Amino acid sequence: MYQGLSLQVEPGARVALLGPTGGGKTTLAYILAALAPHMTGGTLQGVARVNGRDVAHTPPAHMSTDVGLVFQSPDQQLFNMTVADEIAFGLEGLALPPDEIERRLAAILADVGLQGLEERPPWQLSGGQQKRLAIAAVLAMRPPILVLDEPLGGLDPVGRRTVMALLERLRTRHGVTILLIEQHAEFVARWADRVLVVADGRLRLDGTPREVFAHVHLLEAHGVPVPQMAALTARLRAHGLDVPLCLHVEEAAQALPAPRRVVAPPVPPARTAPPAVEIEHVSFAYEQETVPVPALQEVSCTLPQGQFVALVGANGSGKSTLARHLNGLLKPQQGRVRVMGHETHAHPVSFLARMVGYVFQNPDHQIFAPTVREEIAFGLRNLGVSASETARRVDDALQRFGLHVYADVPPAVLGYGLRRLVTVAAVWAMRPPIWVLDEPTTGLDAHYTAILADHMRRLHAEGHTILLITHDMALVGALAERVLVLHAGRLVADTTPRDLFIQHERLAEWGLEAPPLARLLAARRIPPPSPLTLDTVAALWATTP
Repeated sequence: MYQGLSLQVEPGARVALLGPTGGGKTTLAYILAALAPHMTGGTLQGVARVNGRDVAHTPPAHMSTDVGLVFQSPDQQLFNMTVADEIAFGLEGLALPPDEIERRLAAILADVGLQGLEERPPWQLSGGQQKRLAIAAVLAMRPPILVLDEPLGGLDPVGRRTVMALLERLRTRHGVTILLIEQHAEFVARWADRVLVVADGRLRLDGTPREVFAHVHLLEAHGVPVPQMAALTARLRAHGLDVPLCLHVEEAAQALPAPRRVVAPPVPPARTAPPAVEIEHVSFAYEQETVPVPALQEVSCTLPQGQFVALVGANGSGKSTLARHLNGLLKPQQGRVRVMGHETHAHPVSFLARMVGYVFQNPDHQIFAPTVREEIAFGLRNLGVSASETARRVDDALQRFGLHVYADVPPAVLGYGLRRLVTVAAVWAMRPPIWVLDEPTTGLDAHYTAILADHMRRLHAEGHTILLITHDMALVGALAERVLVLHAGRLVADTTPRDLFIQHERLAEWGLEAPPLARLLAARRIPPPSPLTLDTVAALWATTP
């Protein structure tokens, strides 16, 4: 996978590792923690030393005192019965005295915003809360080296800022060395001292964020995400504008001249299509030791057929809980849900699956077949699709999502991002009229995110109803025609992306943040176009009046 990769990281450094999906970033994390090749197989050539230890001759258990590894998927490391037990487990393994364990437990829960959830089982947490718990369990042990594999995937803006502040405290107070594998370019641009870009098994770029993100076209060619301001200023320079490279909104707001044109965004027409989904006064609570924990409270909305709707909200706001009501995985404890006119409480999941294609937040909750080809074919066979048509649709899905080279590979051994694509391809092959995608771009690089976005646009154009759950507000601005906002289990806003993005105080109250392009336009008092994309925003400056 790697071809003569060489690098050295100084103690106390903040290093971000970027690269395409399937490019070996997680493999490098496993090497540093001595999990590879000891527990993964494979051949390690050359020498890898971490804190003076040769990883090839150090058992993973011994290396764990030097390297704290946060896995890309929290399911890979959460196994205790409560949040408190999960964090205390590693501390007990260090033989710390009980009072020190209690002190560290209380401090780290406060640091990651999980106070009050000490007795909650990890599997009852939202995906973002599980991610924060996995981070907390490792950070509480205070290893001298931290390797975090996509720690921001599925986190809301508050969660991302919490992680950034916590990492900074660990570095300044304890001198911790941090290697962050991440796709969130905006975070990397603000946090990292040094950025490494690995692609095709080689180290392609190595420098400060400003030095690395100056190579916008090279990064885009390798599918590596770049900050929106860097991409925007690169496009404007290509159009002949004399503007400097900008990484942050504050820079771009100062550096860019007045736009050449400002067009009032059109008001989209109201949809009059019949309903695809009707949600009426739905409430739902999870049971925790016989005590109900409210997740949804009196939620009501209707999704017309053919509408593209984004469902957003902070971690734990109830988004996935609401989505699971649409295919019958959960039944409303109060209220009712109708899908294409059918009451969900009266039908099994197998019936609703013909109408609702669900892409889970965690692909491992969906994958089980021995090969990628069989995974994609499974749903079609259950629907009674003929063998010839099944083969045709499977081949089409493999080609569309770039999975043909993995057709006969077990999906479980693929990287997280590729496993995510397998689940999307499996639903794509079934052609459901309604799509529910729960954080579908987590773990995907810019190339695969663009592919997935193009497929969602095509589905929308063909009349499919789409409910997209995401923390990627740039994706919301580029794709959605309507946004629903959940906060503490309640529906607090039902609006357009354009109108949502200008409500900065309300967004902060709900734990959300407008994408950088929207914040730039707000700083220049320019109404955002619809859709909100690099092309539509660049056109404001680049188009001759």
